[in-house]
Amino acid sequence: MKSNSLAVGLGVLGVVFIILAVLYAIGALQLFTSGPGSHYKHAILLVVLAVASFVGANFARVKTV
Repeated sequence: MKSNSLAVGLGVLGVVFIILAVLYAIGALQLFTSGPGSHYKHAILLVVLAVASFVGANFARVKTV
């Protein structure tokens, strides 16, 4: 299923994951954590999810010749 709207949606999701990763890394976001401070494991997971979203967006877009 190739669709430019799906590709854009996955790209936007990737950007959201990057923003959340930065917020976790600097300690501004404490959602789903056990305490205050920087949560680098959460940030790394979100970066991996962002990369997966960008790769998915690349595969989902309609390629023109």
